Amino acid sequence: MGSRVGVRGRPADPGIENRVLTAALTVYGEVGWAGFTVDAVARRAPVGKAALYRRWPTKEDLLLAALERLSEPPDDQADLTDLRGCLITIAGQVIAMYVGPKAMVLPRVLIEAGQYPPHFDDMVQNIVRARFTTGESIVQAALDRGELPPGTSPELIVDAIMGRVLRLIVLTPGAQRPAIHAQRGQHAAAIADYVLQAVSRYPRPAC
Repeated sequence: MGSRVGVRGRPADPGIENRVLTAALTVYGEVGWAGFTVDAVARRAPVGKAALYRRWPTKEDLLLAALERLSEPPDDQADLTDLRGCLITIAGQVIAMYVGPKAMVLPRVLIEAGQYPPHFDDMVQNIVRARFTTGESIVQAALDRGELPPGTSPELIVDAIMGRVLRLIVLTPGAQRPAIHAQRGQHAAAIADYVLQAVSRYPRPAC
């Protein structure tokens, strides 16, 4: 009898996780928690439901895995000692969060927090805080290296980045906001430079 070693059916799809989690964010952004179902994500991916349930047993597990992408940790190749480069990256991520393909996700997360199952809101808050914590740790490292004036607040630096992004979006007519996302690299660089120049211009005295 001939050997059948190695015949195990169709190989696993290496891109399935990225496709499913992207689809999950899209579906959640469109319909919110009430309309979010594994069936809807499977159709959008498109992927068989069995493959989804093997990885994420419940819709809560699936959505939480998708929301992890909101925190977007620095790229493995990123130079974390390049403060300006890191702030540009952070500003670009925040721009994408508000006017990119995931623009409806964070507002829904914040508005619908009270509708989630028990413990779900705490987990979501941890995910959202991760974005701020990463940025603050990068700024603190630059402060420790002496690249920023003594007394500079990492929290206020990140807050300033967020504030400039929100100002840009709020003061731009809705029909023109897609252009912000298309040119987010230029906007992010301008915002990072503005914040860094402001910090250098008004140094705080050491305590």
